[in-house]
Formats: sequence, C-alpha cells, structure tokens
Amino acid sequence: MKLEKVYYYSDELNDDFAGTDITRRELPADYEYLNKGFLRRFLRGIIYHGVVKPASFVYTRLIKRVSYVGKKKMKGYKKGGAFIYGNHTSMLLDAINPTYLAFPRSADIIINADAVSIKGIGWLVKLIGGIPIPQGFHAMARFTAALEEAIHKKHWIAIYPEAHIWHYYTKIRPFAATSFAYPVRLGTPVFCYTMTYHKRKRSKYPKRVVYVDGPFFADGSLPPKAAAKKLRDEVYNAMCARAETSDCEYIKYVYRPKDGEAEERQ
Repeated sequence: MKLEKVYYYSDELNDDFAGTDITRRELPADYEYLNKGFLRRFLRGIIYHGVVKPASFVYTRLIKRVSYVGKKKMKGYKKGGAFIYGNHTSMLLDAINPTYLAFPRSADIIINADAVSIKGIGWLVKLIGGIPIPQGFHAMARFTAALEEAIHKKHWIAIYPEAHIWHYYTKIRPFAATSFAYPVRLGTPVFCYTMTYHKRKRSKYPKRVVYVDGPFFADGSLPPKAAAKKLRDEVYNAMCARAETSDCEYIKYVYRPKDGEAEERQ
C-alpha cells in the first residue's frame, strides 16, 4: 500500500478537507430540529428503519468490511438514550456508523448546517436524523430542547467533536469540552468509537478497524463545567490510545505555518 496524497494544514481546529462546496443557508429562528407531525414521523419510520438500518449493515460490514472491536460494551445500555463520540475521518462511513452501532435504537447525528443546505436532499438529511448546529446563540435553547427530546425518545446521539473531516487521518485532533455538557446535563451514558487504519497486502486502501470504548459517566461530585471537562478528557484519552494502533498512512497530513509564523511542526 502506497501513500495516496499529502495534505497541508495550518489550523488543526478549523481546517477542513471534506471537499464539498456548499452554500450554507441560515436556519430560521423557528427551525424544527426534530421531525414533527405524523407524515414526517411516518416517512422517517419507513426510510430509516426500512432502508437506512439495513444499508448501514451492508455498507459497513459487507462493502467496506469494517471490523468492530468492543461493540459488546454497549450491550445493556440500549434500553435508553446515550451519546456516542467519534473521530471524523470519513464522509459516508461517519454518517452510517452511528446507525450500525446504535442498533436497534435510532441514531441522530449532530451536523453542521451545511448538510441540510444541500439542494434536493437537505430535507432527507434531516428526515433520517441529522440535527444541525444553530449559527447563533438565540437558537441554542431550541437546539438543546431537541437533544433532550431525542434522548427522552431513547435515541442515541452521535457527535463528532473534531467538527471537520480529515479523511484517513490516523491521530485524534484536539477538541473542546463544550458538547460534553449535554450528557452531563441529561445524565446519560457516553461511548466513543475510534476509526483506525491498518495495512493491507493486496489493496491500496487500508483496512478499517473501529474500537468502541465506554461507558463513561459524568462525575456527579463535580460542578457541571468541571464534569464536562473530565468526561471530555476520558473520551479523548481513550480515543488517542486507540488511534495509536493505526499502522499506515493513506493520506499524510503535514503542518505548514501561515505567513508570519516562524515555528514549524509536523
């Protein structure tokens, strides 16, 4: 297996390599983050349970042949809602993995508003569980209420705290503790999954192995902000340890400083 390409980055937190060119539309103030009304719920039931769930198994296990290690750790926690965090290294697999991991529960995914701005299919992204992050603080109350409602319905909510896609990246990028305030507030279990990449003898593409860790729980003896920070650190450390098992680079990421920055690193 040989190196496919090299990407240069200057900002681990904000550089994005998704390769999409989507004009983001502003979400209205009264945007409904969950599917409301009988017709939308009926369509979601048909599409999600009849198409998305079977497709998630076919794509992950039969087409991409992803191996999952530790999925049994989730057994016993499928009776209620939970949060699951993952590293963001693939476009389609990251959209499908939560459905496969959460089965038989439904999975919702917190996404950028770009995804529901795609002409022609934005409505479908929402219908199958995409919950866009609002652009302004004015909408955060409605967004948070939607997450609470989803957990109440025993959905699993997937979050990619790295925020931006770095295809085939083999390390874990820094991320904030902000999104961990939700499981702290709702008292739900937390799991994480780490996509890792491994050499193949007869393919130019690396083999994918997903490691599942958890459950993690918020420390009730701490104030909410400190509890979210501790929960974030536990998840981050678990993901970093799993990322160390990757043994190949299909795409290499090299740090290139912005103009005026003297320090270089890789």
